[in-house]
Order: sequence, then C-alpha cells, then structure tokens
Amino acid sequence: MCYFKKARVEEEDSPLPPSTKSTQPSSSDSLTHKKPSQALVAAAACSVAAVLVLSPGQPDAGLPADLTAIDEPPSQPNLKVFPCTVKNGKSRNFSSKWYGHFSWLEYSVIKDAIFCKMCRHFPSVAGSPFATEGFVDWKHLRQACEKHQVSKPHFVSLDKFQGYRDNQTGGRGNVLNQMNRDAMDFSFIERNRDHLKVVLDIVLFCAKQGIPLRGHRENEDALNKGNFIELFKFMCKYDPQIQNRLEQLPRNGTLLSPDTQNELLESAASLLLRKIKERAVGFMDTCDMSASGISEKILQVIEPLQLDPSLCVGFSFDGGSVMSGNKGGVHVILKKTFPQVITFFDTLNNIHSFMTGSSRHAKFVAAQKELHPGRPCLELERSTDTRWSSKSGAVSKVLTLLDVILEVLAEYAESSGQSKVEAQSLLQQIQTKKLLFLLVTFGKLFQTSDFATRGLQSPTLSVSECIDLIEGLKESFARFRDNSGCDFEQVMKLTEESMQKNEITSWDITAGTRVRKLPARLAGSVVTTSLGKATSVRNDDDLRHIWNDILDRQLAELDNCFQEDQYGIMRAAATFLPQSKTFAEKDSLRAPCDHFHILVEDAELTVFIEQLRRKVANGLEFPSLMEVLDICAPDIFPNINKLLQVIITLPMTSCSCERLFSTAGRTKTDLRAAMSTTRLNNLCLLSFEKELCNSLDYDEIISVFNTKPRRLRLVL
Repeated sequence: MCYFKKARVEEEDSPLPPSTKSTQPSSSDSLTHKKPSQALVAAAACSVAAVLVLSPGQPDAGLPADLTAIDEPPSQPNLKVFPCTVKNGKSRNFSSKWYGHFSWLEYSVIKDAIFCKMCRHFPSVAGSPFATEGFVDWKHLRQACEKHQVSKPHFVSLDKFQGYRDNQTGGRGNVLNQMNRDAMDFSFIERNRDHLKVVLDIVLFCAKQGIPLRGHRENEDALNKGNFIELFKFMCKYDPQIQNRLEQLPRNGTLLSPDTQNELLESAASLLLRKIKERAVGFMDTCDMSASGISEKILQVIEPLQLDPSLCVGFSFDGGSVMSGNKGGVHVILKKTFPQVITFFDTLNNIHSFMTGSSRHAKFVAAQKELHPGRPCLELERSTDTRWSSKSGAVSKVLTLLDVILEVLAEYAESSGQSKVEAQSLLQQIQTKKLLFLLVTFGKLFQTSDFATRGLQSPTLSVSECIDLIEGLKESFARFRDNSGCDFEQVMKLTEESMQKNEITSWDITAGTRVRKLPARLAGSVVTTSLGKATSVRNDDDLRHIWNDILDRQLAELDNCFQEDQYGIMRAAATFLPQSKTFAEKDSLRAPCDHFHILVEDAELTVFIEQLRRKVANGLEFPSLMEVLDICAPDIFPNINKLLQVIITLPMTSCSCERLFSTAGRTKTDLRAAMSTTRLNNLCLLSFEKELCNSLDYDEIISVFNTKPRRLRLVL
C-alpha cells in the first residue's frame, strides 16, 4: 500500500475586469474616526473584493465611440436607411427590427456592426465578435444572435451585468450592502449544492441497489421516465423545497441529464477507489486474449491508480480465457470427456425452467398441496456454474419433489402444443435409473461437502480450522472411493427404492442404442468415453463406473484447488493470531519466508510473540492481522513487519473478484445492453462496495464534480 503526499493546489483567481474607480473609503468616512473591530475590518476586506468582482471593465480602445456607457441604455439608433454591404454580388444591410428580438443588441453607426452590451462591458472569453470587433455578417445574423444568446459566455456576462446593476441600486456601494450581497451569493451557492446533493443521493441509491437510472423514454409524454426521474418526482412530492429549488434553476442547469449522472458516477467511483484496500477495482473489455494482451490491460488498470508494478508481491488468476473459451475452454473439454454429468445438471435446469412458467407454476404448487397437504410448498432452485451451493440446492429440491414433478409432467404430456413436447421430453429423461442414481449420488456428495462450504464462508472460523475442513472433505471422498462397496450399495438401495415408489423401470434414455465397437488399436485399453458420446447404462457395473469416475474427478479438483504447499500463506497468517491453534509456531513461517527471502530470526519472533501475549493479557484483541501489524514497529521488528505486509497483501481467495462479475451480470441486463463500459464499471463498483460507498463524503464528490466548468456555481 503506497501513500502519496498531495501538493496543495491553490485555487486560481478567476479573470476579473479591473475596477474603474477606487473602492477605498475617503478620510471623511465615519469608519476612519472609530477604531474598527477585527471582524469589521475582515468584513470590509471581503466587501472590497465583492465590489471588484461586480465592477465593469475598462472600455476597449478599439471600440467605436458611439456605443453607450455601462449605465446607459443600449445604443439602438433607428436609421431610415442602414449602410449596405455587397458580398458575393448580393447587397445586405442591418435592420432595426432586430432590436425587438434581442434586447441586448446595440448598433454602431461608425463601424456598421452590432455588439452585445453585456459582453462588451463584462467580457468572459477573448475573441468574441459581439464583445470586441462587432458582428457584420448580415446573412447569418439571426442564427449568430440566437446562438450567442444561449451561450455560456453570454450568461456569465449577463450575470455580472445584473450584479453590477444590483450593486448600484439602493446604496449598494456601502459596506453593509456589500456584506448582504456576499450572503446572497453564499445562499445562492448553498441552494445549488443542496440540489446537487439530492441528485447525487438518487444516483448513488440506484447504483447501490443495482437498478437502472434511465427510462426507455424520458420525454414529457412518457408514463414512466425511469427510476432516476421518477424518484426525483417522488421526493418532490414529500419535500416542497426540492421542487422549489428546481423551479428556481435555469432550464439548462437542472443537473438531471444522463451526462450529469455519468459525471457524478465517475466522481464517486474515483473517490471510492482511494478507499479500496485489497478489493477488486474494476474490469475492462479486451479483444486480445493472449498473454501479452491481458498483461497490457492489467497495466492499463493499475497505471491511473499509481500502483508501482515493482512492488507487486503476487498474482492470483482463475484461468481467464482458458476457462471460458468457446472452442478450447475447460468447460467445453469437460462436456466432451464427462457428458453424463453435464447432461444431468442441464436436465435439472430444464425442469426448473418448465416449472417456473406462470400457469405451470400454479399447477406445480397445486400438486404439492394435493400430494403433501401437511408440508409447506417448496420451490425448485436453478443450478449455476459459479456456485456449487446452488447445485446442492437444485439436487436436494428435485429429490424431495420428484413425485410432484412427475405428476405435473404427466398431466402436461397429455395436453397439446409446445408444453406437451417439453413435458414428454423431460419425462423420458427423468424416468430412468441412471438419472435417479445421479440424483442420489450427488445428493450424498453435496450433503457431505456442504459442511465444508458453510465452514469456509463463516467469518468466525480460524485459518487452521478451514484447512482441517478441506482436508477432512478430501478424506471423506477418498473413503467413499476406497470403500465403494458399502457406500455404493447404499446409494444403489436408495435409487431402487425411488424407482419402485415412482414406478420407473428404464435403465437409461440411451439404452436402446447400438453398442459402439471400439477400434482394434484400443483393444487392450480402458475407454471411458468414445467420440464425446455419453456411455449407456445397462447394468449396475455401468453405474459403479460412473460412481468411481465422479469421485475421482471430485478428488482431483480438490487436490488441484487445495494443494498441501498452498497452505503456507494460510498457516503463516494463523501464526500471528493469538486465537489460532497454531499461534507462535515458527515452522508455519518457513514457506512465505523462503519464497520472499525474508529472514525472521528466532529472537525477533520470540520477543514479538511475547509482546502479543502481554497485550492479550491486558485485554487487547486482535481479530485480524491488520491489528497485529499496527503494533509491529518496523524499526524494532523489521522482518516480521515486512512479512506481515506480504501476508496481508496476498489474497487467500478470489471470491471478491468473482462477486464483482456477479454484480456486473445483475447490472448489465438485456434491457441495458447499450450501456458504456465506463458507466457499467462505475455502477458496479458503487453497487459492489456498498459499505464504502455509504462512507463517501458528498462535499468531496461535489469538489471532484466541479473540476469541470459548470453552469451552476457550486463554490464561492
């Protein structure tokens, strides 16, 4: 974790026109005959600054002399004939009718050009013809004047002009009136900030809840303008001040546009990234899935975060394209080498999809009430690839509701239309001994693994206890494999009981197919599958083969994910936690010390462990390694401090990153497919990091948001 000292950025003075007269009080002013208090002097200084802001600029020497001064009406002479200008063979001239269309317009007879009175006295940008040179293109006069009238420089000049007029009205030149004007400016800015905070509240609410902000149509005639606008209208209904502030704002400064939403999301997400530690920071699109392409994308992510690649101490990958490739990905290979299990879970999902239809679901619930009147109605679960707990729930629910499922499918199989075809197909797949055997088998395996799954997700379990759970699960599956006679016979007994109860007699849906003859070159080999086809089940030996194959693959996956040498970091972390069973065991530190070349001497470890014990005896608690690192002074225990930083930095799982992808799946739905990657990334981060998002300071977000030019003033 790197800390950077931020340079103090002084706010640049906005370009102001110089004052045309002195604002200092004369010697005869009553204030000079009294000793002013410190507060009054400060107020006077502030009021002088306000006068400087509202004073007009010096007239440009190049401007024609027939234009009026700041306190006079615009120069709008009504000539009988205005001078003609010949351009491209056509004669055009100015007309006095334009005075009625644009009140700010003034005409110079000397220069035969038009000017903007406000922009001429209070220029906000350089080079505008309406402020300095004069506009003479009579052919495009209407378009140019309409464009200038709605431009930001014109609004800024108009605001300054109005401020100047207020300044000259009702004794505005004295100190008290200037202080009142400053208070009005402050109230004006507070109104804008309060309005923006309401907008920000709604934007962050939608982001954290993972719901879309925009509607399909947001015009005045739309009945549903989307969550953002509808929530804003809902808040206005119960808080009239919100509606009043909105009505006071200019139409082009309401801050309700989609562009404002994107900028607020970007501002909040940028501050959120500063708070993130050991968390996912986002995702990016990539077309090049090669090693070099992915590496380049990773560098693009860490560069704006100012993370030094040389300080990286470890990597964690979940396979990337190797897992998700459509042609050579792992999931494709598994479907070819182990199709019976994939087909089994596909069948469970097809059953779930069939029973979730509106009319079908009603009959599904009615059948439960009829067959099991004393039991609460249950719902089927869908099996997903990312969560094995969902597979466990899908299997257990189908086992419990098998008779209900068969009853509903049998009723639809005698109907007509598409429902009849789907029901007959599902019945053909379900009413087999093979599928019942897989249901019972996976029910037994998931029932065993669920204890380890819940244990690994428990926040109260220590690292050593997690390791014991993993190794215990391996031993359980190995015992099922070695003692296959007893456990396999138990599964077979439950399968046959289910077959008798539901009157199922078929072995397999593929039982009638011809046995495929193996090539002569494979005569002495054991072939599990051939050409990607599922093996037909014809007897108990075929089922025993499936039983052994499932257990072998389960054990292989567990060994691959949880290897003995991968426990090194986990055991090292437990060494420094006083509540752990392996607390103070030096042998547990060997793996990370050897890998990162950190030498922890016996004396250093002994003294530090003794210090931990004394602090625990005095009532201090160390729920995590962060608290342990806080008491590990780097000048006293340099090697242990370095080792703790490495252990804390390295993640033990990739669960948080995987949950971010789940958030992205919920956010970018089919109806929001046109969303840009930047907006998607910001929405997902704010939704994923809800706890950190709730701690964001709205004033900080507004400061980041205000770094770009805004139509509304948000700061003094």
